[in-house]
Amino acid sequence: VRGGRGLAGAEKLFVGADAWVERALPRAFNPLAQLGPLANAALLLATASGVLLLLWYSPSVHQAWSSLAELGPRSAGGIVRSVHRYASDLAMLFIALHALRTFVGRKFAGPRWLAWASGVGLIALVWFIGWTGYWLVWDVRAQWLALDSMKAVDVLPIFGEPMGRLFTADHTVPSLLFFVVFFLHMLLPLVIAGGLCLHLARLSRTKLLPDRRVTLWLTGATLLAALILPA
Repeated sequence: VRGGRGLAGAEKLFVGADAWVERALPRAFNPLAQLGPLANAALLLATASGVLLLLWYSPSVHQAWSSLAELGPRSAGGIVRSVHRYASDLAMLFIALHALRTFVGRKFAGPRWLAWASGVGLIALVWFIGWTGYWLVWDVRAQWLALDSMKAVDVLPIFGEPMGRLFTADHTVPSLLFFVVFFLHMLLPLVIAGGLCLHLARLSRTKLLPDRRVTLWLTGATLLAALILPA
């Protein structure tokens, strides 16, 4: 592999971090040794909290922001929202670290090419799900994101009229478009399940989730963060 010496040096940093962590914790509790399973656990927590958030959230252009803004930061709905946000961020962090460790370990060629290629595809899919999630809050940041996205679409010779005009005010935003974004945000996590099957197809001794105690620790830590510092 080109640059193999540099990759080997970077891999030694992970190995050294493993040794340092495992001085205090058993290997089963070492997060650096199970980044993939931890990413799956965080994704599962984000999915569960997202489904639960539907008890308070209204997927409507005119009610989306108010349905979330009315939640107290430490009310039941506010805590669920914070857990959903932090679990999503943790999932992306663990995925990025997992991809980096796989790359510096040169585990992307030969029999592992399918796992690597499908993993890169899953990163893009998780990022896109997060992108649609920002839309659904429909605050100022979400409106700017939607406007910039439509400007990017307008560069393509697809629509006769500029799509950006639809986002000059809430009453001009098509309700169907907002519902499509909501539908994608809810449906695409199911695609991740299929992608994981492909991702793990040729790997041996794989673990879908970390040790149960680590999963409980991750859930508890996320819940504690939601209580101390609401998103």
